[in-house]
Amino acid sequence: MKNPTYLISMLNEYLFETLGFKGDIDDYYDPKNNFLNEVLDKKSGIPITLSIIYVEVAKRIGLNLTIAGFPSHVVVKYNEEMVLDPFGGGRLLDVEDLNEILYQNFEEEIEFSPEMLDELPDDKALIRILRNLKSLYAQSYAYDKAMRCTNMILAVEPDSPDEIRDKGILEERLLNYEKALVYLNRYLEIAPEAPDVDYILEMIRNVRDKINQ
Repeated sequence: MKNPTYLISMLNEYLFETLGFKGDIDDYYDPKNNFLNEVLDKKSGIPITLSIIYVEVAKRIGLNLTIAGFPSHVVVKYNEEMVLDPFGGGRLLDVEDLNEILYQNFEEEIEFSPEMLDELPDDKALIRILRNLKSLYAQSYAYDKAMRCTNMILAVEPDSPDEIRDKGILEERLLNYEKALVYLNRYLEIAPEAPDVDYILEMIRNVRDKINQ
């Protein structure tokens, strides 16, 4: 195998200079940035979709890279030697850079730890994309689309407390009150110490009031 540093430099040149892929900083929260076909067409995306493309193209030149599920900003690793940022044109990241990313997204709430660079399995990558979409759709009141994302996540992780809660909330938004109660109550059963218990209890009371009207 050729020198990995050389291969990475060639990969970066091909993807980001020749083909023109880039991080979408102008419309980062466009749902299209979570769909690989859209990202391939417009040649811009978010960290997770660009990382998937980066890793898959790297395989074609014999370079084995892995996706790391870094908080708020997926990156790519070559063994334990290099951390690369496809969203930033494939630039090499050091611990200071990673701390800066954390600070931009969480301020001083989170400090870097090596576990943050653990490999992101395919199913977890899919869930991360679906959660991005669920959040974007919910914020734009497209509750039916958000529900589809939640259902897909639950197909992979059927006992996820957060997704069970969100399904209940979305059922309430869609005026499916009986279904909402089922999922909200189930959430309280499996996560009785969750920090949002009071909020969910209030929602349950409101939903019951609507049913009894």
